Amino acid sequence: MQTSGHLTSSLQAFHLDHPDASWNDLREHLLTLVSSTLMSTDDGHPLRHWGDLYRNVAVSPSSVFAPNGEVMSTATEPSATPMTFDVLSQLYMADRGGGQKPTTLKETTLCHKVISENLEGLDLRTHSRADLVQFRERLSEGRMPSTVNKLIVKLSAVFTWAVENGHLSKTYDKKLKLTKGVESTRKAFTQHQVSKLMDYANGLPETSWKRWLLSLGIITGGRLKEICQLTVGDVVTTESGLVAIHINEAGEGKSIKNKQSERLVPLTDGAYGFDLTAFLRYVDAMHNSGSEALAQFGYRPSGEWVNQQAIPTTLGDAYERGLVFHSLRHSLASLMQAKGVPITHAQAVMGHASGTITFDTYGAGVPVETIAQLLRELFKDLRI
Repeated sequence: MQTSGHLTSSLQAFHLDHPDASWNDLREHLLTLVSSTLMSTDDGHPLRHWGDLYRNVAVSPSSVFAPNGEVMSTATEPSATPMTFDVLSQLYMADRGGGQKPTTLKETTLCHKVISENLEGLDLRTHSRADLVQFRERLSEGRMPSTVNKLIVKLSAVFTWAVENGHLSKTYDKKLKLTKGVESTRKAFTQHQVSKLMDYANGLPETSWKRWLLSLGIITGGRLKEICQLTVGDVVTTESGLVAIHINEAGEGKSIKNKQSERLVPLTDGAYGFDLTAFLRYVDAMHNSGSEALAQFGYRPSGEWVNQQAIPTTLGDAYERGLVFHSLRHSLASLMQAKGVPITHAQAVMGHASGTITFDTYGAGVPVETIAQLLRELFKDLRI
């Protein structure tokens, strides 16, 4: 069955690489695969693939048997077709690629190309830890540690899939990621700077989207795009009376980073001086005007305003290059870490895909009421 699976996967890879191949082309390639795979020295002899039926048959690794078991020749065995990363990548993408968004698909394809080039045709069925360490060293030439680790994560995803689907029996990629020099290049605001930004936002008109763009970023840690695509319907009140924003991709043109990004984030009245009542009046005003979107202008202009005007103006001499809207996520993550917030709860707030990225990079299933109480405690000393 293992050999059958290998033949099938190899034929699929060939077909993916040669979509216009004729039946004769496929048949010839299959015959080549059969002659190489079934004569693999790793398995002693092809008859061994058929289990206990031939357990009493003494065979020589170089013998070729006729169907009735008689030795026909002692020809030298051809080597098996290498299971390279390129082959595995094509099989993986054929299976998993359909569920990826176009941008993610493009990124994965580019990463796989880089990985394949740096593995240099290595047969992954016989790879060693040393092979992967050398691979990591090649990746590290001219690349940031964070980029190297990103590529290793992509490699591990394919390896895990390959083992689960019987293409590889063992891999040596565990703890392969770099641990030095991977600190995030994104900066975080100090709590004093966050307070100044909220003061700046509160000085803007209640009817201004700019006020609520900045305010929501401060108290929710939402990504810029997540905040900019919020609709009137995404501001919800739970049965217990909690007001939250529902970050989702339900609606034309909306998208989120991954499945874990969909979440309810409670809005904490008074946090850094956030005025929940005023915000709800803004939501009602947008609804009454016939607008479903909360943003009065688009994602790109919103980013340009907050990053190039609001933040530099507010911080003045304390402004540093690299302090942007996304830094608010780092600030909230750092605050949660400092306060000892459990990673699973932090993930529910931030909408991360893994339970460690929240603290590792920035320094589900949790009830929204629990998150609301968590945020109230988190902001209790930062309420105005």
